[in-house]
Amino acid sequence: MNLKNIHIELDTSDIQQIMSIALDDDRDQALAFIKTILAKLVERALQPH
Repeated sequence: MNLKNIHIELDTSDIQQIMSIALDDDRDQALAFIKTILAKLVERALQPH
């Protein structure tokens, strides 16, 4: 996989979840968010168009 700079768009529910993680310092929730949401967005953005 070739890495490059990307822009990703987060919807309001993703932003709300990020803010909740930041306020609660919940490591398990943070890891789950990265694996289920963020990693998929990054992978999609890195796909050739």
